[in-house]
Amino acid sequence: MIQINNIDEIIYKLGDLKADAQPQFGSMTPQQMVEHLATTIKASNGKAELTQRTSVEEGERFKAGMVHTDMEFPMGIKNPTIPDGPPVYIFSDLKSAINALKSELVDFEKHFIEHPEATHVHPRLGSLNHNEWLIFHGKHFTHHFKQFGLI
Repeated sequence: MIQINNIDEIIYKLGDLKADAQPQFGSMTPQQMVEHLATTIKASNGKAELTQRTSVEEGERFKAGMVHTDMEFPMGIKNPTIPDGPPVYIFSDLKSAINALKSELVDFEKHFIEHPEATHVHPRLGSLNHNEWLIFHGKHFTHHFKQFGLI
């Protein structure tokens, strides 16, 4: 599983990603995937406040499966918070998206050093603490890195 606090390793692996790479599953482009990961990190580093879109009970059930077990994200899992259709790019190119992701990862580490007890809401899983975010992000990054054959 990807360790998101190993930022150099993540950026190294993304260095092999080509802008025109085809996913092994799913429909994201490489840039969309990187931007998606950066947006998700923003939800956990104190920069983007999200609301839970599930009931507390559903969130606890999702969290139990996705965070508190060894279960991997299934291939083809559909994130209901991502609209259908091609997303609009946030950055001008893949390299800029990777640089933004790196910045968000650095800010994630800094945020939890400064606020070790902080929790932030995941739209499906509810409130997550630092350790729960580490696990979730590790599984999430692993899923998308497999999507593009980076691991």
